[in-house]
Amino acid sequence: MRKLELKINDKDYQLQMTRDSIKWLEANGFSVEDFNKKPITYFDLLWASLFMANHKDVNPNLALKLMDTYEKSGKKVANIVKFAIEEYQAFMNALSDTSSTENDEELKIIEI
Repeated sequence: MRKLELKINDKDYQLQMTRDSIKWLEANGFSVEDFNKKPITYFDLLWASLFMANHKDVNPNLALKLMDTYEKSGKKVANIVKFAIEEYQAFMNALSDTSSTENDEELKIIEI
């Protein structure tokens, strides 16, 4: 997975999508397929989820304040959320990659 580096309020942040942040997103109702039904809610969730891996001190409320600060500085929050969606989809694609021959192993399946 990739990391994205941002500077907000003179502090460096490394944003990243991980298995745990994806589990948190899903526990909070996130679904890529439903993004258009709840765009603001999911936009905020995606932004907040990126802080979880490397910035445990940033809770969702603080993440949203950082988003406002980032936006007020003239930067595009949508680019960060786009990164989050790309990382989420890359993770899902990797999970469902059944055509990969890398680390191919024999599975012994026993029918009951």
